[in-house]
Amino acid sequence: GQAAAILVRSGASGFISENDVRAHCTWELQLCGDGTAPLVQANAIHASRGGGVLAFAGAGGVLLGNSVYGNARTNIRLSEGASTRVHGNKIHGGEEWGVVISSGCVAHVSDNDIYENRKAGVLVFGGATRPTLTHNKIHHGHHAGIYLYEGAGAHIESNEVYQNSHAGLLLSEGANPTVSRNMIRDGEDAGVLVHEGGRGVFTSNNIHSNRTYGIVALKGGHPRARGNWVHGRRQGGVLCDEGGGGEFECNEIEGNAKSGVTLRGASAPLIRRNRIHSGRDCGVHALLGGGGTVLENDIYANERAGVAVESGAAPLIKRNKIHDGQQAGLLFFDRALGSVVENEVWDNKEAGLQITEGADPLVQANTFAQQHEERQRGEAAPPVWIHSAGRGTLLENDIADSHCHGVVVGDAAEPLLQRNKIHGCAKSGVLCQDGALPTLLENDIYKNHVGVESIDDAQPLVRANKIHHHKMGALWVYKEGRGHYEDNDLHDNAKAAVRCWDSGEPVVQANRIYNGRSVGILCYDFGKGHFFDNEIYGQRSWNIEVKRNAYPLIERNKIHSSSYGGVYCHGGGGTFVDSEEVRFHLLDNDIFSNTGIGVSIGADANPLVKGNSIHGAHTAGVYVAGSSARGKVVHNDIYANLDGLVVREGACPHVEANVFREQRRRGVLVCAGGQGLLLRNTVADSAEVNVEVRGERPELRAPEVVANELNQKKELYASFGMLVPLSTDGVVIAGLLTDESGATSVTLRLNSIRGSKRGVVFADYAKGFVKENAISGCGTSGLLIANGADPDAVSNTVSDCGADGLLVEAAGKGRLQNNKLSSNAAAGARVEAGAEPDMRGNEVSHNGSVGVLVLAHGGGRYSANTIEGNAGAGVELREGSKPELRSNFVQDNGAAGVLVAGSSDALLVENEIVSNDGAGVLLVEGADPVLQKNAIRENRLSGVHVRGGARGRLLRNVIERNGAAGVLADAGCTPTLGGNLIHSNEEEDMAILLQQAEQETAAAVAAEAGAVDLGEGCACGSEELQEAGRIWSHT
Repeated sequence: GQAAAILVRSGASGFISENDVRAHCTWELQLCGDGTAPLVQANAIHASRGGGVLAFAGAGGVLLGNSVYGNARTNIRLSEGASTRVHGNKIHGGEEWGVVISSGCVAHVSDNDIYENRKAGVLVFGGATRPTLTHNKIHHGHHAGIYLYEGAGAHIESNEVYQNSHAGLLLSEGANPTVSRNMIRDGEDAGVLVHEGGRGVFTSNNIHSNRTYGIVALKGGHPRARGNWVHGRRQGGVLCDEGGGGEFECNEIEGNAKSGVTLRGASAPLIRRNRIHSGRDCGVHALLGGGGTVLENDIYANERAGVAVESGAAPLIKRNKIHDGQQAGLLFFDRALGSVVENEVWDNKEAGLQITEGADPLVQANTFAQQHEERQRGEAAPPVWIHSAGRGTLLENDIADSHCHGVVVGDAAEPLLQRNKIHGCAKSGVLCQDGALPTLLENDIYKNHVGVESIDDAQPLVRANKIHHHKMGALWVYKEGRGHYEDNDLHDNAKAAVRCWDSGEPVVQANRIYNGRSVGILCYDFGKGHFFDNEIYGQRSWNIEVKRNAYPLIERNKIHSSSYGGVYCHGGGGTFVDSEEVRFHLLDNDIFSNTGIGVSIGADANPLVKGNSIHGAHTAGVYVAGSSARGKVVHNDIYANLDGLVVREGACPHVEANVFREQRRRGVLVCAGGQGLLLRNTVADSAEVNVEVRGERPELRAPEVVANELNQKKELYASFGMLVPLSTDGVVIAGLLTDESGATSVTLRLNSIRGSKRGVVFADYAKGFVKENAISGCGTSGLLIANGADPDAVSNTVSDCGADGLLVEAAGKGRLQNNKLSSNAAAGARVEAGAEPDMRGNEVSHNGSVGVLVLAHGGGRYSANTIEGNAGAGVELREGSKPELRSNFVQDNGAAGVLVAGSSDALLVENEIVSNDGAGVLLVEGADPVLQKNAIRENRLSGVHVRGGARGRLLRNVIERNGAAGVLADAGCTPTLGGNLIHSNEEEDMAILLQQAEQETAAAVAAEAGAVDLGEGCACGSEELQEAGRIWSHT
């Protein structure tokens, strides 16, 4: 027909049942008007060229159990306040919508099977429209399952919406239904799509297996979803895009093929208290500018990142639990932003947090605990991994208990880590690698294997952190790692606090490194670096150790109070075969109060130690020992230690322009095979001795063994052509000469050595070269040579000492040349029993006692010395001494020029003994020296005075112009005189005091005759006296 098949209006009712109503031009059934309320049951309403059923204008009634299908327009339309109840119908195959509800309709639509309509199964629109849809099946539509727009509301409950071509539920334009306990599944688009201002409240729905996402909010869509189950292997969970928002709370979002929650396109939803887990992609994925707040969710067991943020997205991720993921817990990449606050992140397979590709999030107050460990493969993920130019600010996080590193920063990443706690990690707290450039500021890094590691060109800035209580150390820099480490507290670490090796080159500035159980700073195996302005103290081992080819620069540090010592450097023990030498600079440091040594230079070490202050009760300020131990020790102030400098066991340092003062025992000690050069130092006021050189007894070897070894060497060298004499023309030999035998030998040159009990001591077979030093003010001896020591002392000044200037004790030797021994309180030089010095060209003057004193059984050779102005005798030779004095100038001494006492076998040859205050030569107590070719003149008393049973052999001497007799022999003395020239003396040229007074007349007669007969038993025969007379007469 051309009109409606059935029209019910104006309050009519009735019962319409089991009719086949079809093929009309408009509606097959129309219900209109208030009070209209028919029961329409079990009809077939179909094939209309218009629509199936239209209820409007307040119509009521019940549509029950009908089959409404295949109509050209809407199958059922309810509008204009209609309250018709639609129940138990099959509504399908419509060319447009299945059911349309509009214009303020409050109909109840329940238990219908709505399917295969070309447009939405149910369309609801209009601001006052508030239908109720319950227990319907809405499926296989060619558009959305349910579509609401234009501010429509609805109560949609317990429906099954599935396998529609578009969204299961579509809301737009302010639509705001209540949607609860529905199953929305298997759609070819989203389960729920809310866009263009759509709203809605979704509770307890089961949304699963849709093709795109379970719930989608776009373009201002703002749903409120609570307690829903969003899952399925085809779909993503929740998508907010293109400015979409909403509130998603307490939902179970699990097992989705895509991300559990996707945020993109300037979206800003609230994702709160959901469980987001077991997805095949990320738990939460924010991208393309997506935002929003992800709050207090439990995000776990997803196959990719728990939370992934990329391409400029900036969500707030707060107070979530993120754990057990197959990849990272949180992944930021491709310039991602956002904030990660107060989350708990643990047991993820790749990392707790991963930041890469320019991402720059704020990560604050989170807990990153132990991540996943592959026990069989021994692999574990770090809590935080930042790489590939990642950035980010990590602030006040707790990063703990990792089976791996706590934080890994690599590949040009530049994050800021500030005020974090990083602790309990099986490897390092922070690992910086591959050119990383992180900033670590004010973190507390503790109880890890290592605090911070830098490798592979990483350059971290590590400032104001506390790095402590690690199983190994606080800082490791190696494999060409670098970085700047400033103002940190590094303390209580089990091994070296700072370890630098394998071309590591850190800058370590103004840190406090203290209370370690091992070394403070350790550099070795080509480690470098610049260490300055640090305070390093209280280590159980050395404060600083440098070894095996390392060459750091260490300057302006305070290094003190360790149990072993301040700085220890040595080579050897390494894996590199080309060199084990250690060369580094130790400059301008304050090294004090270490229990052991201030600076120890060991085998193969060759540092520059310059400008340091080394003081405060060290056992040695500087200790140099070991094979090839060298070093240059210059311009240091070394004071108040037990010993200032100790050199031993093959060491050979260059020690120049230092001040060694106020040591409690010795200023410098060279012993046990030590060698070296001490140049232009000041060594002063040591308690016992300023410089002590102590050697070792040489090995006693049979002469034939030595000769045999020499011959073997000659044969070997000859076979190599090495015994060809070489020209020495134009050859200059310069520099430090060392004793290749390995004997203790030192070169002391141009040093100022003053104060102390003793100045310089050579003992126990020591050798050395002592030149141009000023030794003064010592409490006892200035220079002491003892027990086989054999130094060369040249051009030194030894003055103002409290005892002898030079003391040569038993078995002492030495070659002393051109020295000045003056103004010492006792002898200028004192030679004891068994000593054999060789003194040449020295000036011994103005000493408080004897100039040169050779005690009983002393020896030595004394030649070309000037001995003058001494308070006692110029030279005193005691009983049993056997010295040789040759070509000395002895003058102006306060007593005899030369005093020989006892049974000395001294030899005095070609000396000038002039102007002394006593006799020129005084022989007493049985002395029997040989005086030959000496010039003895102008002495205040006799030229030669022989008394106390002395004898003497005087041969070819010139004895003239003396103040008393030329030769005066007391009674009982038997000198031998021959070939002497004796003249112009004030009294007799020769006088013999006889024991009997009656012999005086005979003596006078003999004197007048020009000859003296000494009588029976005298060793001088008449022929010798006659020869003397002839010489005298001739002169």
